Amino acid sequence: VGDQFCDLLEQEKEAISIHMSDDKTIAWKRVVQGVREMCDVCETTLFNFHWACGKCGFVVCIDCYKSRKNGTVKMWGEPGRDRDDKAWLLCTNRQGHEQERLMLTQIIAGDSLETLERRCHDARATWGIPMHCGCPLAKSAKPTNGFCKDLLKNLQLKTEPVNGQIKSEKEEKTDDKNSPLNWLADVALSNEDKKTSCGETGSSSDSDEDKDGNYSTLRELLIRPAPKSNGSRAPSPATGTKSRKSHVDTLDEAISSVIEHAVTKETGDVGVVDKVVAPQLKHFVRRYTWPQKSWRDPVPIRIMTLTESEVLYPDLPHSWLCDGRLLRLHDPNHSGNYRIFQDQWKRGQPVLVSDVGKHLDKDLWHPESFIRDFGDTKNDLVNCMTGNLVPNQFMRKFWEGFEHLTKRLKDDRGQSMLLKLKDWPPGEDFAEMLPSRFTDLMNALPMKEYTQRTGRLNLASRLPDCFVRPDLGPKMYTAYGSAIHPTKGTTNLHLDISDAVNVMVYVGVPKDSDSEDHIKEAYRAIDEACSDMLTRRRVREKTEVPGALWHIYSARDADKIRDLLNKVAIERGARLEPHHDPIHDQSWYLDSPLRERLYKEYAVEGYAIVQCLGDAIFIPAGAPHQVRNLHNCIKVAEDFVSPENVSHCFHLTQEFRELSDTHSNHEDKLQIKNIIYHAVKDSLSVLSLKENCVSLKQESTDS
Repeated sequence: VGDQFCDLLEQEKEAISIHMSDDKTIAWKRVVQGVREMCDVCETTLFNFHWACGKCGFVVCIDCYKSRKNGTVKMWGEPGRDRDDKAWLLCTNRQGHEQERLMLTQIIAGDSLETLERRCHDARATWGIPMHCGCPLAKSAKPTNGFCKDLLKNLQLKTEPVNGQIKSEKEEKTDDKNSPLNWLADVALSNEDKKTSCGETGSSSDSDEDKDGNYSTLRELLIRPAPKSNGSRAPSPATGTKSRKSHVDTLDEAISSVIEHAVTKETGDVGVVDKVVAPQLKHFVRRYTWPQKSWRDPVPIRIMTLTESEVLYPDLPHSWLCDGRLLRLHDPNHSGNYRIFQDQWKRGQPVLVSDVGKHLDKDLWHPESFIRDFGDTKNDLVNCMTGNLVPNQFMRKFWEGFEHLTKRLKDDRGQSMLLKLKDWPPGEDFAEMLPSRFTDLMNALPMKEYTQRTGRLNLASRLPDCFVRPDLGPKMYTAYGSAIHPTKGTTNLHLDISDAVNVMVYVGVPKDSDSEDHIKEAYRAIDEACSDMLTRRRVREKTEVPGALWHIYSARDADKIRDLLNKVAIERGARLEPHHDPIHDQSWYLDSPLRERLYKEYAVEGYAIVQCLGDAIFIPAGAPHQVRNLHNCIKVAEDFVSPENVSHCFHLTQEFRELSDTHSNHEDKLQIKNIIYHAVKDSLSVLSLKENCVSLKQESTDS
């Protein structure tokens, strides 16, 4: 969070430098209880510095003020009788607002931000927390004492054997762990183990802090063959076949990888290898670029086997899907879940938690209960077959057709419609309209320190009570589904500004038709999309009811996906519009041919996840994802802001500014700057208290 706080401060400091008035006085505006301060131009949340008109109270944020000064203003809305040619509101005298006459105004009193900045850097130096912000304060900061480092030593993990090898964590230098010789040793040791202990893997994997990818190199080489020069990898994920290589071929590939790794390290040119894995993007140019001084390479994706993870996380019910990339937790309330969850979550990998449904009151989520409670309420429906709105219908008609095809509403041609509930319950009304269901859901959600509104690891809980709470849900998604119609009943590819957990609370299979056809078609769709044999086996178990098919991609691959979709759009004769985005527009669903092209041309492979009844899927902020309902589904999602992904939330807020004003995401409804500020402030208070307590203990010991 500290690095994002420094990025935030840089934007605030820029406000003073671009201020155009000769009067350098800075006014102070008191926070108004229960009012979200917003820019009158772009409607984003105001954090601190902004400009205000002394006559009419018109306010404008840093970004809008800066863009108008630089002549790169973006039109928010249309000019009209009450707006000037740049769509800024006119003053009370019907004249436009001149930037030179606007007052620079701050919300946070005095020099509190500067003081917090100094304390933040001092605390990070004191506690040995890495700094990647590039600030002058970061370069000059030095540890103030030694007792904090002694405390941090308690976090060192113990040396323990893994499959007969001694594994020493956090005691080697990073360069040694990832040296080319170590890579080759990993290959050799693995082969020796195969001879001596049949079937056992000799590789090891860190459970924590393996920032440079010190997981099993051999396993990575075997499971994920290196991309060829054209950017493709064999085998294609669509074929679902596994190529068998001789020991010589595998060793040659390992040596080749070591040479590439060494050349990259010695020359410092990361593009030597990256050009093979990630070709240059020719069809997408990012308008907003992340600040390079605080940029950190994402922690590498981790691929695990159950043999390894059972040693690192003993007595924890779990398994691995998607060829070892997707963690599945079997007990949602197990006390050991947090450690393994965080080891995946910090890498931007989604997580699947099963058996959440066992902690729900099933009667509350059955269609019959919704008929009883809301059958006479009217709401709009959407026909997923055509996209047309079916307005003002009694919800009883929707729920009665949830599992009975003969009771479904029909269109003008007499065909049963594939319907979904539109925006129900509306907005922030879930807790008010469905209080018992809200309580039931929140009590059942796993990883409560993240998902609860007051969770310690949910940074949104740091906002003071005087602020308007951001709308983080829950939100209900209810729709008919049918595997027989592969392109209907889907949620197109999109991404969210915050983290989310999505729970499948009910799955309905048609009861008055040949349900076997629907079930077989669902299995066929799963087999076509998932090459993972464990997933295919799981969905066929008697206790599992598959409901929806997800494809989730890493946030780091979003621009590659944009490049492919823009390329495909051009191939189909489309014209790319400015201020539009192929992911944010939610106009694409990646079918099998598109997914195969993404794999072959960009080396991007997503997570094909089947969400069964009672499953909760954790989706990281910024991760593109799409959903296809295989059966009729009721899903409920709750958003949260985790420390691991707050950087994505922060930069996505800036990225969304580049969208057209027709996008619902262009506003900063999350208030991410306020969340970061108050999270840092609270964290420093806790660290300061801890430091004082330790000092007092030392003084009492010395005396």
